[in-house]
Amino acid sequence: MAAMSLALARCAEAVARLLDGCGLLEPVRLCMSDRDVQAEVCASGPAASVSMARLAAATGSEAAGQADGRGDCVLTVDLEGDVVMVAAVDAPARGAVPGVRSTSTPAAAELLRTLASWAAALDQDLLHGAQLWVEDDGRDFTVRLLATATRGDDLERVAAAAGAGLQGIRTRRTDSGLDGRGSLPCGRLVHLAVVCLS
Repeated sequence: MAAMSLALARCAEAVARLLDGCGLLEPVRLCMSDRDVQAEVCASGPAASVSMARLAAATGSEAAGQADGRGDCVLTVDLEGDVVMVAAVDAPARGAVPGVRSTSTPAAAELLRTLASWAAALDQDLLHGAQLWVEDDGRDFTVRLLATATRGDDLERVAAAAGAGLQGIRTRRTDSGLDGRGSLPCGRLVHLAVVCLS
C-alpha cells in the first residue's frame, strides 16, 4: 500500500487549529507543502496589523514579527507536528470591498479540516512535494493542488493520484503539463495542476 500524504494533512490540521484560536482575521492566502506553510494576510493598514497581532498572539509570539523595509510584518513560528509557518501581509485581493465579505476565519478553518481528510488519503509517493493552496478573496475560497512530474513519471498517473477522492474530474493538457478540476464529496471545487519538470 502506498504511503499517504500525511504531511499535507498535518499542515492543514495545524493551520485549522491555529485559526480556531485567532479570532476573526482578514482574508488569508495559504500555501501548504510538506512541513511548511506560507500565510499571507490580504489586507492593508490597521486591519492587516490587527490580523498579524492576532496570529502572533495565537502562536504565543511576543510580537507580530519584524518590520521589513516596507513597514510590513513577517512572523515565523513553529506550529505543532514540526510544521513551520511564515506569515506576512499582502495587498487585498483584486475586487475586494472593505467591510464586505462572505467568507470568514471559522469557515476557513472548517474548509482546512475537510481538505485534511482528503489530503490524508493522497499518495505521497506520487505526489512528493505537492503544494495545497487555499485562497480567500473575501467572496469565496479557491482550492488548488499543485503537483510535479519528472521526466520519468507518467503524467496521467500523477494527475490521477492528485485527483484521488474527487468527483467529476476533468483534465486537459497544457504546455506545462495537465490542468484539471474535480469536486470533493461536499461539493467544494478543487483545481488541479501537474507541472512537468525537465
